[in-house]
Amino acid sequence: METLEEKILNFENWSQPWTFYEFVYNDKTLKESELNLFSEIWTKAGGFELWNNCDLILSCKASHSFISEHYNLTDKAIANIVRALSYQWK
Repeated sequence: METLEEKILNFENWSQPWTFYEFVYNDKTLKESELNLFSEIWTKAGGFELWNNCDLILSCKASHSFISEHYNLTDKAIANIVRALSYQWK
C-alpha cells in the first residue's frame, strides 16, 4: 500500500486530471494487488450513488468520507483521488 500511496501522491499534472488514473494504474513498480486495490477504490469511490448530488462539493465530501472509512490512505492521497474523480463528474 505504501508504494501505491506514494504513486498517488506523486501525480502533479492537474492541468490534465483525466490522466491521473492511467498515471497510477500504468506504473510498472506497483504489484498486481496494489493495482487491483487502486482500481477497486477508483470504482467504488467514483460510484454514482456518491456523485449523483448536484452540488460537487457535497459529492467530493461523500467520496472522501467513503474512502477514509474503507481504506487505509492518508488524507492527501484521498484528496488526490477525489480531485481526479471530481473532474469526471463535472
